[in-house]
Amino acid sequence: MLNPDGWDPKNHAALTAFLDAEAKRPGRKVAVFDWDNTVIKNDIGDAAFIGLLDRGMVATPDDWRRTNPYLTDAAVQALKKGATPELIFTIYNSMKTPDGSLAFAGHDPKITEAAYAWLGHLLAGNTPDAIRRASREIFERQLANPIGATRRIGNDTIADYIRIYPQIADLIGGLERSGFEVWVVSATPKYIIDPCVAMVGIPQERVIGIENVVGPDGKLTYDLIGCGPYGNDSRIISFRDGKRCWINETIFGMTSGDPLLPNPDPEKRPRFGAGDSDGDISFLEDTTGLRLFIDKGRPLDVQKEARANKDGRWLIQEPFIG
Repeated sequence: MLNPDGWDPKNHAALTAFLDAEAKRPGRKVAVFDWDNTVIKNDIGDAAFIGLLDRGMVATPDDWRRTNPYLTDAAVQALKKGATPELIFTIYNSMKTPDGSLAFAGHDPKITEAAYAWLGHLLAGNTPDAIRRASREIFERQLANPIGATRRIGNDTIADYIRIYPQIADLIGGLERSGFEVWVVSATPKYIIDPCVAMVGIPQERVIGIENVVGPDGKLTYDLIGCGPYGNDSRIISFRDGKRCWINETIFGMTSGDPLLPNPDPEKRPRFGAGDSDGDISFLEDTTGLRLFIDKGRPLDVQKEARANKDGRWLIQEPFIG
């Protein structure tokens, strides 16, 4: 039984009925959650990026163009003049240079968000375990910071705390008791999320996120592992249709057909999905049972679809922490 505290009563009733019914339903059942602002309040990717910059774990490359194929000339020139931690984070967070020029261009927004990918690229030179250790320390510090804490970096003021939504942790437990495999699929690097998921009972083997090609020395390279028709050329990450691609291939083992399209076998799609942004819309559309949308009030494609609720499977929930 889900604790009703914090839930919209209609959502709580729908989820309770769904879990009861699914517990009796035979066959494989998969639930997919986005991570940032879905399982947790705020963004571990943002917090980890700042923490890695603080620790000197983001190295200055010989050529900034190597760090992302979609960096604009304006961004490269700004970085060449002085790649301070403040400038690097400003470009990542705003996707613009300090003078307002676009920092990224030419990417396909259906399969990547260039700034998110850039965070993955900039992990190069570290081992996966070094990133995991740093991320765990950063995550624990964010959990200890008071709700409402902020930090100033460059021109940006960002949240400086994280909370695991107890309602979502409770829901994950309820899904597991009803026989679900619960996965996290995020556009944040996997190595950053890996040490966090244990706190909601998910093994890191069920985390899909940005992953780098690992070099012979055991360190991450600037190249990102691809999916479907895309090789390791950094054109795709686990974002929007990219999330669908990894769900099809990694979770459901698709070996034929186009993994960027909905799986033609409805039994090989998620039965439950939860997300908060347009980066989640493709796997939420594919979900055959219930879809939980955490609505922060932004005008998004997924918000419009959830509010239209044409098939009656969408649940809209306000954030559990304002």
